[in-house]
Amino acid sequence: MKSIFFNFFISWQSVVPRLKDVLRQMEKKTIIALGIAPYPRIIPSLFLQNYLIYSVKDTADLDVLRSYAKIFCLEEKFPKVAPKIHSTNYLLGNYAFQAFLKSRRAPFRLMFYQTTPPIVKKLEEQKIDWIGNKPESFQDVVLKAGFRKVLKKLKLPCLDDWGISREEFLSKNFKYLYEKWGRPVVVQRADFDVSGEQGTFFVRNEEDWKTMHQILSQDTRFKEIQISPLIEGLSISMLGCITHLGVLTSTLQLQLIDVPETLHGQFPTGVFLGHDWGFRKWSAQTEITAQKIVEAIGKFLASKGFLGIFGIDFIYDTKTDKIFSLECNPRFTGALPVYSLMIIARNEVPPLEFFHLMAHLGIEAQFDFDTVNEKLKERFPLSHTSLTPKGIYEMKLPLKAGIYSFSPKKKALTYKRPGAFPWELKDDSEFIMIDSIPRQGGHVIQNVPRLFKLIFPHSIAHSSFAVKPEVGELITALSTALRKNQTPEEELEKSKQIQEF
Repeated sequence: MKSIFFNFFISWQSVVPRLKDVLRQMEKKTIIALGIAPYPRIIPSLFLQNYLIYSVKDTADLDVLRSYAKIFCLEEKFPKVAPKIHSTNYLLGNYAFQAFLKSRRAPFRLMFYQTTPPIVKKLEEQKIDWIGNKPESFQDVVLKAGFRKVLKKLKLPCLDDWGISREEFLSKNFKYLYEKWGRPVVVQRADFDVSGEQGTFFVRNEEDWKTMHQILSQDTRFKEIQISPLIEGLSISMLGCITHLGVLTSTLQLQLIDVPETLHGQFPTGVFLGHDWGFRKWSAQTEITAQKIVEAIGKFLASKGFLGIFGIDFIYDTKTDKIFSLECNPRFTGALPVYSLMIIARNEVPPLEFFHLMAHLGIEAQFDFDTVNEKLKERFPLSHTSLTPKGIYEMKLPLKAGIYSFSPKKKALTYKRPGAFPWELKDDSEFIMIDSIPRQGGHVIQNVPRLFKLIFPHSIAHSSFAVKPEVGELITALSTALRKNQTPEEELEKSKQIQEF
C-alpha cells in the first residue's frame, strides 16, 4: 500500500532534511484518529505506517478507503452500539471502545481534532496518551463573540457588531434591526456554537426575519445574539498551522455557502458546503492581508498553548476589495482533507497534517519554512461540494464510493471505478463521490448540515452562493433521486418500533 505513494514523498526531503528521522519519531506509538467517518482523517495514512482510523459509522466509503488506510469501524462490529454514540466523550466511556483499546498490543496515542473539558478529564483519568489541544488554549476564540473581542484586541479588521440578549432580540422586529445600519443584517448566536447547522442567518426581508425568529425562539441553548451589517461579497477562508518555526498558512480559498441546488428547497442558514481552489476573484494584496491576519491570530493562539491546524473565515467585500475576519475554527476545518490532497498531488512539500503532528509530538526538526509556506499557497483547479441530508430519511440508492461521470442530457450518473483521490481522475468529465455515503437501506441522520461530498478536478463556482449550470444539474438530479419514495422520519421510527415489538 505504501509503495503506491512512495514517489510523492521523495521530494519532501528537500524541505525536511531529516524526514526519515521525523517519520520515525511520529511512529514511536500507533496514532489512532477518532471520528464519525474515516475520510476526513485519511491524510496521515499516506505517510505513516503506524496510523489507524477509528470510525463510528459504517458507510460505503469503507469498501474503497481500506485500500489506503487501516480502519476500525464500530458500527461494523457493534451495530447496536454505534447509534448510541452522540459524542466523543460518550465514546471514550463506552465498553466497546474500551475493549478495543485493551486489545491494542503496541503503545498508542489517540488523536482528536477538538477536545472539551469532559474529554480531557476522561483521558487523564484513564491515563491515555493523546494528541490534541487543551480547551483552555482556544477558549478565547471558539465562540463568535469571544473571537470578535480578540480581533479588536489585536487591532485586526472586523465588522461592526451589536450584542443583544436573546430575550430582547426575540422581542424586536425586522424594521428595528434594519434601521441599525440601514441595511440587511447577519444574525448569529454569540455564546453557543452550532457548527454550521442553522448557525448564520442572512436577514434581508420580513420573510427571512420570520423564519429566523421561529428557529431561534425554539432554541434555548444560548443567551446572547451577535448582529453585524450584511456584506454582499465572497465567503473565503485560510488555514493556519502553528509550528515551532512559525505560523504556516494556506492559499486563500473560496467557500461555497447555501448553494440553492444543494439546499434543495431548504431555508438558507449559512451552511458551509465546500470549496473551490480554481476560483480567485480578489487581488494579490487581499491574499497578503489575509495571511497577515491568520499569522497574527496564530501567534495569539500559540501564546495560549495552541499547536497545529486552525482556520479563519472571512467575508470579502468585492466593492471595496477589503476583507473582514468572521470566525476562528480552532480545529481541522472542512477544507481538509481535499486541500491536503491537492498539496500532495503537487508532490513538492508535505501537507499541513504532517506539520500538525510535528508540533503536537514536540518534534523540532528543521524544515525550509519559507519554501513550505510558499508551496502551500500554490493551487490547481480542484473543488468539492456536499449534499445535504434533509428529506433523505433512508438511503434508497446503492451508491458506491468512487469515481463517477454524469450525462446532463440523459440525467444519468455512471459509476466508473473505485477511487478516493484527485490523481485517480482521468479527465474533467470525472468526479469523486465519497465521505460518508450511507449504505443502501441505512438510516440518514437529519440534524447534520452535510451528507457526502463530490470532488471535481476543475472549478465549479460562479460565486460563494452559486455553482456552474452543469454542476447544478448534477446536484439537482442526484438530490432528487435520493429523495424519491422517502418516508418521513417519524413514520420510519413508528415502523421500527412496531418491528422491534
